[in-house]
Parts: sequence; C-alpha cells; structure tokens
Amino acid sequence: MEINVELLLGTKVRDIDGRTIGRLEELRVERDEKGLLVDAYLIGTSALVERLSAWTLVRPINRFLHSRNLYSLYRVPWQDMDLSDPQHPRVRIPMRDLRHAK
Repeated sequence: MEINVELLLGTKVRDIDGRTIGRLEELRVERDEKGLLVDAYLIGTSALVERLSAWTLVRPINRFLHSRNLYSLYRVPWQDMDLSDPQHPRVRIPMRDLRHAK
C-alpha cells in the first residue's frame, strides 16, 4: 500500500473501540536496500513537539503551567495500525493496551 505521509500527519487516530487516541504526528522509519520502511507511528502532543524540535521552548512553559498533557505520546508499531482508510486511521488494539513512548 502506498500512502502520502503528508496526508496522514495531523489526522485523528482512534482505537479498535472507537476512542480517540490523539493525532498522528510522526513516523519512525528504517532504511534498507529498497528504501524506507515504517517501523512505528507516534501519536500525541509530545510527538508533535518532537517533530518540530521544540522541546527547549515547551519544557519551561509546561513546568510553569504544571501540565502533564504535553507528555502524551504513544508509539504504535506498524503492524498495529490500520490504514485501509487513510483519512480515518485506526489502531487495531484498545487504547488501554497501548504503551506510552519514552
């Protein structure tokens, strides 16, 4: 399956139960002799901050606001993502079974 990455970035991702997990903000890829292969999808606010390389700006603001919301980040292995409808990506497992990425 071939999908334009720029069309996926920022789309809401739901789990198998229909719960919103967050927005798909980044992809982790591995290079092989044939090209690039998706290893994992990063979903959540922290993934956006990481993609924009804005941690040095966000951390002081986050500390000041005493917020934990900026640290929501899920790493979803490629095999757990259903992209059969790229405009409405879904994770094949329930949100409770996802692990927060570090």
